[in-house]
Amino acid sequence: MTKRVYVIASFNPDGKVLPLWLRLSLDKGAPAYKIIDSKCVSMPNRYANYADFRCVATAGQHTHEVTLRFYAQECKWYLTVNNSSPLATE
Repeated sequence: MTKRVYVIASFNPDGKVLPLWLRLSLDKGAPAYKIIDSKCVSMPNRYANYADFRCVATAGQHTHEVTLRFYAQECKWYLTVNNSSPLATE
C-alpha cells in the first residue's frame, strides 16, 4: 500500500534530507510516529526524481518498518507498507 503522508524532516546545507517524524493524516488526534532509524537506499538521479528511505518508526510501544519516498521537486512524501501492517489500515 502506498499513501501520501506528512513528514517533519531535517535538511542540511548540502541538500541531504533526514526524516524525523511521520503522521498519516493531519486530523486532530492522529498519531505521530518518531522515526528512530532511517537509511537512504536511493537518491534522485537522471532516471528517478525521488529518494527512498527505509525507516523504523515508533509510536508508544508499537514499532513499524516502513519505506518513505520523498519527491523533492514537489516536496511530497509517500509511505509504502506491507498490506498486513497495522499502518495500512490507518
